[in-house]
Amino acid sequence: MRLRSRAVLVECLVLAQLSERELARRAGLSHSTVNHLCTGRRNTCSRASAAAIERALNLEEGKLFL
Repeated sequence: MRLRSRAVLVECLVLAQLSERELARRAGLSHSTVNHLCTGRRNTCSRASAAAIERALNLEEGKLFL
């Protein structure tokens, strides 16, 4: 799945008052996966990872990823 916007993901973390590490823990992912998406090093991930990130941020499916 492709991340719609790195900036929006980072803003979601700020609004939720979560660190990258805490998001990764809540989503059941590695910190490096979340970090790479937040920094723009990667802009894609698996469907399962995308869904886990959106759930951890209490977002509807498809809000962050295409």
